[in-house]
Amino acid sequence: MKRFLLTLMLVATVVSVSAQRRPDSMSEYRRSSLYSLLITHSKMDYSSEISDAFLAMPLPDKFNDHSLGIRSFESSVAKPKEKADSKKKHTANFTDINNFLLTNNIAKQMVAKWYNRDAETGLCNRNLINERGLYDASQQDIELADESIYGRAQLGDQGEDLIRNTYVVINDITFSDKGKKSEGAAIGLAIFGGIVAAVTGIDAVSDAANLAATAVNEIDGFRVNVTSYLYRLVWNDETRDCFESNYYVSARMDEETRTARKLAFDALQGEDCPFKLEYVGFSTAHGGITTSKSFSEKSKSEQMLIACARGVDNAIVELQRTYEEFKVNTPIYQVNDDGTVDVKIGLKEGVNSKSVYNVLQEVQDEEGNISYKIIGTIVPIEGKIWDNRFGALEEAEALKADPDAKQSEEAKEGNAYLTATTFKVRSGNSANFIGCVVREAKIGDEKK
Repeated sequence: MKRFLLTLMLVATVVSVSAQRRPDSMSEYRRSSLYSLLITHSKMDYSSEISDAFLAMPLPDKFNDHSLGIRSFESSVAKPKEKADSKKKHTANFTDINNFLLTNNIAKQMVAKWYNRDAETGLCNRNLINERGLYDASQQDIELADESIYGRAQLGDQGEDLIRNTYVVINDITFSDKGKKSEGAAIGLAIFGGIVAAVTGIDAVSDAANLAATAVNEIDGFRVNVTSYLYRLVWNDETRDCFESNYYVSARMDEETRTARKLAFDALQGEDCPFKLEYVGFSTAHGGITTSKSFSEKSKSEQMLIACARGVDNAIVELQRTYEEFKVNTPIYQVNDDGTVDVKIGLKEGVNSKSVYNVLQEVQDEEGNISYKIIGTIVPIEGKIWDNRFGALEEAEALKADPDAKQSEEAKEGNAYLTATTFKVRSGNSANFIGCVVREAKIGDEKK
């Protein structure tokens, strides 16, 4: 009976704390967690530049960073020639990805990270769960002999969904020379390298080649192809109870129990591990620089960073549009006096003139569980879409200096000097939107 009453008291405490957990600022809202990796092709053109660019890229700020130590792995295909969507390429990538995930026990490591597990002692805590779930810190002061009761009570709220929304995106990025036009230009400039040298005073073959590459960039820009594979951590009542009851280690446990649980978790390997990642799907996208002169003087690594960052962002947008579960919520930043609303999303997140977003209000039931209901829809205002793509502001400054420079159709739709996208209300009352979040409407529901 005492144990039952203790559990009831704990659940009441968790629900009470959960009820206070409403976002107070842009930084305080529940995000999905993401681990992003790269498949490398060391024998392909610009492989090192792509790898360096990927490691330098910021993680999309709409996700929590759940990265592990490994950020890339080598493809088993030395130099793939298949198109981005070819069956042969996907088959090779799936084999490599599955081998990587199993060999490195990625799902197991991701669960361990959620519980802040110490690899040497096996000790765990829920600090990260509390932080990302916006739980009150006072929960850490609750002392219970039975850790599994505490875990089930806390995660019985939205903690389960919090961990379940943990994703791995594995990116295959390859350089594209943009076809025969670029190739022909490079050959032509190489043939006439002597003439170029005579005019410019450059007599080194490598320097002439670099000049040719720059000229090709002037013509067509720098571009990469990105294929991204999406996986999700399998997390439910069974996996939660499995970890809490068998592998969670607390300092309050006796030494024999701590040791047994640590060793049991350490021994989990490959297919026998109860923690898994499930495949969701893939997307293909492109990223590049199409502005003529604005980036031609940048180094290859600088150009590649911009191209790769934009390509990966585009791939994530495509994944979210195709797989509803991967979509993210973003808080409304401001409700303006004229009834419009500002949201800190833009071209980077795929906003365009045809976009439609649902406005979602948080609803909490008596047990503290949170869901969202649609209370309106908003659409972006033409001319007020934020161009927040990587390098967009620098590109906009360069365009000022060179008005005749080539500009992509995507860039024409956005404004890099904004700090948010302004939306007009299509349905609902903006006065009720304060504290709400937005989410891109499901494909096919835009006209509802």
